[in-house]
Amino acid sequence: MDSQAFETRVADIKRRAHGRWNELLRALGVDESILNKRNQPCPLCGGTDRFQYTDKYGEGNYHCRGCGPGGGLKLLQGVQGWDFGTVLRRLEECVGSTLPAQARTRIGVKEPSADRMKALAKRIWNEAKPIAPGDEADRYLCHRGLSLVAYPKVLRLHPALGYYEKNASGISRKVADYPALLACIQGADGHAVTLHRTYLENGTKAPRRDPKKVLSTGINGAAVRLFEAGEELAIAEGIETALAIHLSTGKPVWAAINAGNMEKLWLPDTVRRLCIYADNDADAEYDGQACAFALARRLKKEERKSGPRQVEVFVPRQAGCDWADVWCARLEHIRQAA
Repeated sequence: MDSQAFETRVADIKRRAHGRWNELLRALGVDESILNKRNQPCPLCGGTDRFQYTDKYGEGNYHCRGCGPGGGLKLLQGVQGWDFGTVLRRLEECVGSTLPAQARTRIGVKEPSADRMKALAKRIWNEAKPIAPGDEADRYLCHRGLSLVAYPKVLRLHPALGYYEKNASGISRKVADYPALLACIQGADGHAVTLHRTYLENGTKAPRRDPKKVLSTGINGAAVRLFEAGEELAIAEGIETALAIHLSTGKPVWAAINAGNMEKLWLPDTVRRLCIYADNDADAEYDGQACAFALARRLKKEERKSGPRQVEVFVPRQAGCDWADVWCARLEHIRQAA
């Protein structure tokens, strides 16, 4: 693709959309509540009141204290889970284009549909193998103090998975292949929604800008169900944190992947006692605590329908720590004592 032509296409759409973003965002399915110019949870990264849509410069502008400022293009990607190419195409359907049809075809970005993304996730999963002693995933988890005799079936190791980064034009290009720890993210129906990937190298995370990635956006309350839920279930943000909680307490644990998804989490009716293990983000913006208590609050409000539940929230004492850090500190204390 001609990068200069692609930039011309983007500039053309921005020019034609300028001053029209309120109507365009509504037309493309962004909920009115997001556009009300009030402080609220960020539709991209969660939180409580960190986000505000302003359209200050006529470009669909918003500001978030968590993931930073942005415009209509970025907002559509985050809210709808669309790739950049899909956003451009949908906007062109609304505002038209001054570029010739042949040029639009030549510089068009063919991105995978939802069905193709599901097929991709299935292919990647099938290429992977269960974690075995001594493989890259086992080495990584052992290095983190998270070794298990038998690892959950929702975790696998891919021997050589492509790592992609986007250039200035928003085009993804493969930069390397790495072993990757895969985690299956399951929705309320138990079916796979997408995959979480942790790229590895020599027993640790690969030295890349973003070694942890979700294959596609829009997990919306889905979770990595590391262990089968019974009457009791523990919830954590990250996969490693969840494994640390299981090792330290013996409880079945699910990983919500991020704080914003934690407060949306779907839980089975069979769970009567829920233990929410929050990250201590007191050195940042308290996202971990806020989302954990938001989930607890939601569940208590839902008791009229679901019946009474015992809900507890646990937070590490030290700012900037999660429960994986607490587990590692405990292991180190045991080693020193020995």
